[in-house]
Amino acid sequence: MAVACLGLFAYTLRSVGLAEIGERVRRVGLMGFAGILALSGLRIAVRSLAWMRCVEGPSRLGFLDAFNASVMGDALGNLTPLANVLSEPAKAVFVRDRVPLPSALPAIVVENIIYTVSVALMIGLGAVVFLVAFQLPEFLWLASVAALVGVAVVVGAGYLVLRAHVRPFTGTIEWLDARGLRWGWLHARMDRVLRFEDSVTSFTSRNRRHLWPLALYEAAFHLAGVAEVYLTLVLVDPAGVTAAAALVVESTGRVINVLFKFVPMRFGVDEAGNVLLARPLGLVAASLVTLALVRKARILAWTAVGVALLFRRGLTVRRALREAGRAASA
Repeated sequence: MAVACLGLFAYTLRSVGLAEIGERVRRVGLMGFAGILALSGLRIAVRSLAWMRCVEGPSRLGFLDAFNASVMGDALGNLTPLANVLSEPAKAVFVRDRVPLPSALPAIVVENIIYTVSVALMIGLGAVVFLVAFQLPEFLWLASVAALVGVAVVVGAGYLVLRAHVRPFTGTIEWLDARGLRWGWLHARMDRVLRFEDSVTSFTSRNRRHLWPLALYEAAFHLAGVAEVYLTLVLVDPAGVTAAAALVVESTGRVINVLFKFVPMRFGVDEAGNVLLARPLGLVAASLVTLALVRKARILAWTAVGVALLFRRGLTVRRALREAGRAASA
């Protein structure tokens, strides 16, 4: 898959034109890239604030600790495909001197569920705008409708877990146990699974006052993403750039991020996906490919910061992944 994506990356750059892309990259400039980094930093900050709101118990998570842990965890997720599974537990490991793992890990799970629902809503909003405001070829029309169906499924699942207190893992284990299909390792830890899942599914009933701030933090995350797309496209080539187009591009980026999370840096799929949007949105393909490249540069910049923070703590990437794996197993 990595080889195929790299081939798609090279093909897309060549078909659009390297000289044209290079000229648009130069238009961004250092000051423009600094603004893009600031907006992406704001996105990390608001998700860190959301995580802080989800921590329960006497221990309190400070903003700088949460922000640094988020940057380090995201860096692990960007470096290797399998690290995406461990990047979230790694964040809890990085703050365990401030907040114990039994409090930090459920908070991460709750925040990720709320974030996932917000991503689904963002994708749904983008699909509606795409369908209403632009003339679409049939395959993009069908893709937008499919996205709306997926949104309904994800939002419904989020509601069942956080509001209806449905316990999917516990229910699955009990169903298997009733049929004599016991999972020895998991069955031996049933009490721990029950406690962990209960702390997640009952979060909303204990923390109703936190729900609106959490929703606002996640909304700010997506709003900053749209602003980042809009700023980049205006710097590259302002002709035809609208807020609606930026919203569609950002929501499509969320879809690509979900479907191709295992592809490091989303090489090839980001660029090819953006090219498909060019004609319906009335934008130049080179501008949208440049957008994807600038976002990769932004990811690399924050990944470098995350790795530097790891080294500052005396950790290597391999050791950080190993400790995150232990935390996830526990």
